[in-house]
Amino acid sequence: MSRILLVTALAVGLAVSGCGGGDDTATSEERAANSGAEATQGMSSPSQPTAAPPAAPSVEKPVAAFSGPDIAGLYLGMTPEQAKAVLEAYDENMRLQDTLRHFEYNALGKRYKTDNFIAATHGQMPGGSIALSVGYSYPPAEPRVVSITRLHRQTTEPLTQADYAQALIDKYGQPVEDINNGRTDARAERTLKWKLADTGELSCVSGASIGNSVLDRFIRDGRRMAEVDVTPEYAAQCAGLFEYTLRGEPVTNASGTLFDVWAQAGSEFAAQAWVQQQVEDKSRTGTAAPKL
Repeated sequence: MSRILLVTALAVGLAVSGCGGGDDTATSEERAANSGAEATQGMSSPSQPTAAPPAAPSVEKPVAAFSGPDIAGLYLGMTPEQAKAVLEAYDENMRLQDTLRHFEYNALGKRYKTDNFIAATHGQMPGGSIALSVGYSYPPAEPRVVSITRLHRQTTEPLTQADYAQALIDKYGQPVEDINNGRTDARAERTLKWKLADTGELSCVSGASIGNSVLDRFIRDGRRMAEVDVTPEYAAQCAGLFEYTLRGEPVTNASGTLFDVWAQAGSEFAAQAWVQQQVEDKSRTGTAAPKL
């Protein structure tokens, strides 16, 4: 079997446009059934691009129609256009940058790569006081937001942990976990966690790596899992991440995460099956006898 490599193609700064839709969330059982084939593993190099199949039309809906928690107005399930519109509206001074990626693979000794696709969008305020990032699901399906992070640095009149935490509780409700290391100085740390609805119960990852593969970052019993052991059925049971960590007393650094682990993992399984099909298509044997 040919091996497949996910490669960062380039990152480009850009202006933002429009607004659009999102999809309903499936149950973990439906997700596992629809995830595609087993994972293939990665390596290769560039050559001729292979275009993704045309995507099915989607029904667009306004941002206000999204449900569930948001970070700075960003929701899981948004299109890239919607996410960029929210980032642009957050502050006119925010600078946006896209991360593009492609898959590389070998077939019959020849190297190929897919067209570039958008993997993430990053927004940052001048000076780095606020950074907002979103990661998208992989092709061949249309990209949707599967992960969101927010980093907040505040060194001028920062809030106490109690006040910052209360602002989070006012927005998201009571957390299911509230972990405090008990310190009252610059090394104080408090993490609040909420249950992300419509996701499983297994703790599969320790954080979101925006735009990057999740299948090689699964953990079980505190140890990194072998990627070959991460199956669609297992990944469909994963809990989503919905948490905020506050550092310092008062808080000088806060980081928030929303991550639908299965949505990202499921898109990777489907992408691997899609690329493997291209490998098989390019590896077909002929029937014509050679001219001897």
